[in-house]
Amino acid sequence: MLRFFVRLFALIGFLVVAAVVTGVVLAIRHEPSLPDTVVLELDLRDPLAEGSVDRLGSVLGHETTFQEVLDALERGRTDPRVKGVLARFGGDGASFAQVQELRAAVERFRASGRFAIAFAESYGDTGAGNRSYLLASAFDEVWMQPLGLLGLTGLSAQIPFARGALDKLDIQPQVFQREEYKSLADSVMRTDFTPAHREMMESLLGDLTNQIVDGVAVSRRLPPAAVKAAMDRAPLIDREAVDAKLVDRLGYADEAREEALRRAGAAPDADTMEAADYLGIAGPPNRNGPTIALIHATGTITGGDSGKPGLGEITAGSETIVEAIEDAVDDPDVKAILFRIDSGGGSVTASETIRRALVKARQSGKPVIASMGGTAASGGYWIALAADRIVASPATVTGSIGVVAGKMSVAGLSERLGVHWGVLDTAPNAGLWSPFRPFGPAGEERLNAIIDSSYSTFLSRVAEARHLTPEQARDAAKGRVWTGAQAKTLGLIDELGGVATALMLAKQAAKLAPDDPVTVTGYPRPKPLFREILDLASGKGDLVEAVAVLAGLRPALAELAALVKAARSGAVEARMPPLGLER
Repeated sequence: MLRFFVRLFALIGFLVVAAVVTGVVLAIRHEPSLPDTVVLELDLRDPLAEGSVDRLGSVLGHETTFQEVLDALERGRTDPRVKGVLARFGGDGASFAQVQELRAAVERFRASGRFAIAFAESYGDTGAGNRSYLLASAFDEVWMQPLGLLGLTGLSAQIPFARGALDKLDIQPQVFQREEYKSLADSVMRTDFTPAHREMMESLLGDLTNQIVDGVAVSRRLPPAAVKAAMDRAPLIDREAVDAKLVDRLGYADEAREEALRRAGAAPDADTMEAADYLGIAGPPNRNGPTIALIHATGTITGGDSGKPGLGEITAGSETIVEAIEDAVDDPDVKAILFRIDSGGGSVTASETIRRALVKARQSGKPVIASMGGTAASGGYWIALAADRIVASPATVTGSIGVVAGKMSVAGLSERLGVHWGVLDTAPNAGLWSPFRPFGPAGEERLNAIIDSSYSTFLSRVAEARHLTPEQARDAAKGRVWTGAQAKTLGLIDELGGVATALMLAKQAAKLAPDDPVTVTGYPRPKPLFREILDLASGKGDLVEAVAVLAGLRPALAELAALVKAARSGAVEARMPPLGLER
C-alpha cells in the first residue's frame, strides 16, 4: 500500500512539473544560437564513459562521455564558428585506447586549420600522468601551471597475490584455468608471478611503453631517445618539463583561456562552450543519410539487463544488447551495425547469446563492424568474433582466449569459527557450488569437463572466424592477453583504429561511398519520458527510477532557464504557439 501511494504522489508531481515546464517552454519559444566565435572547452580530467550515461547519473550532474568528445571535435572541425579547442587535463582518467582515438580526432581537428590548447595544473600530480600527457602532446600548445608536475613516469603493474592471506584464513581457493597465461586464477592460487604470467605482463608493458614514447616523440617532434630519457627522470618539475620541450608554456587556467580566446580572434561575443552545450545547439555529426546503428557492450558481460546495479560495476546485459541488435535488424533504415565493445569478459553463456544475435544480424543482411575500446578480452573478444570486421586501437587490451572457473571454499574458516555444516545430498554433485565445502573428485571432474568444453568451443570459434588453423588459434590463445598492435600481427583483428575507422568500414560494408553522409543512431533507444511515467505508475519502477524520470525534464528545464534569462534582458519576444502538438 505504501509503495502505491509513493508511486501515485510521484506520478502526480512529475506530471505537474512536466506540464508546467512544457507549457512555459511552448509559450515562450526561441531558437538557441551559437556565438560567431566559439572555442570548444573539454574537461578531460575525469574518466570518459563509454556508451550513454545512466538516467540517475544525469540527474545528479552531467557526465561527459567519450562519444560526446569525439562528436564535438568532429562537428567542430567543419563548423566555421569553431576556431579552436581548450582542454583541461589532470590524471590518467581515459583508457589508452580512448587516448589514441582522441589523439587522432585532435589531429583531424588541427588539420582543418584550428588550434588546440592543452592545460593542466599537473599531468598526473602525485600519480601517473602517462595517458593524460600522451593525449595532451597531440595539441599544438601544451600548458602547465607553475609548480605543476609532469608525470610521464612510465608504466608499472602491481598485481595482488592473495594466496598467503587465504591460507591464514583457512579459505581454500579452487580455481581452474585454460591455459597457463589465463592469469586471473594466479591472484588467488599463487603468491607470485608464474613465468608465463610475468612474460605476458612484461610484453604488455613493453609494447604500451613503446607506444607512449613513439606517440609523444612524433607529436612533439623529438627523438624517441629524448622522450625515454625524460621518462626515466620523471616526474618532472615545471621548468624541467619546459627544458625537455614537453611543455610549451607555464601559466594558469585563466591565462590559458584568455590565450584561447585571443587566438580565436577576440570577437566581442567569443566564448568557450562545453561539448554537451555545443552539440545541443549545433547538433552532432553524422545526422543525415542512411542509418548506422551504434550498439555498446560495456562492462562485465552478464545475463539480463545492462545497467549499473546500485553503486556497483557497469554490466553488459545480454537481454538488453540482444534487444538492441534485433531492433536494429528490424529497422529498414539501418544499413549496418557498429558494435562498440569495452569489456573484459564475463559469463560464457551470456557472451554466446550476444554472439548468436550478431550472427543472425549478419544473416539478415545487416553487416556488423566491431570496434574495440580500452578492453575487449575473453568474453569481450568472444562476442567480437561474430563481426564482419574487427577494429582495435594499438593499445586495446584484447585476446585472453581462455577459460577460468572455480570457487572459494570457506569450510576451514567456518570450522575455525565453530560453525559445522551437516550435509545431506541426493546426488554426488548436488552441492557442487556450495562455498562451505571444497570440490570432491566428482566435482573436479565435472568442472574440468565444463572448462574443457568452453575452451574447445572458444578455440574453434576463433579459428573459424579469423580463418586460422587450429594450431594458429591455440598459439594466439592459451589465455594470453595482447595489445591491439600485437593482435593485428597475430590475425586476431583486421584493422588498427577507433570509431572513425570502424564507421568507414561500416559504410563500405553497407555499399556506401567513404564521403557519403550517414546518421549514427544509438540502440537501444531511450524510452520517452511519458513511457517512463507509465512504467512508474504501473509498479515497474521504484523510488530510484522515479528520480531518474526527472532526468527527462532536464533539457526542458535548461531551456526554460535560458528563456527566463533572455526574457529578462528583453532579447526574446514571447508568443503563443499555434494550436496542436509540438515538441
